[in-house]
Amino acid sequence: MSQSENEILLFSNEKAIYRIALTAKVVSWVILAIYTVFFVNTIISIIQGPFSMPKQFMDILRMFAEILQTPAFGLFFFLTLQGIANGLYLGLDLIYEFSEEEE
Repeated sequence: MSQSENEILLFSNEKAIYRIALTAKVVSWVILAIYTVFFVNTIISIIQGPFSMPKQFMDILRMFAEILQTPAFGLFFFLTLQGIANGLYLGLDLIYEFSEEEE
């Protein structure tokens, strides 16, 4: 490997960290959009199809859990990736702060 390839692969390289954080943010928005489309599609199919409200409480609870499962997973993945990206940015800020104090 050449010197430039080693610099690209290191996590101490600021550009690599920015690239990883930016990729995590973009992927999180794409995942949120995909899960939102699936959720809207589920709601539309419920509205357009023959729908009858279940009579027992557990069946009602199960129905709402199945409907809300898709946006819950999408929100979980979105928040996880956003947290990773913000954690990387925070780590860079801390590195900058400590490197300024040493100089």
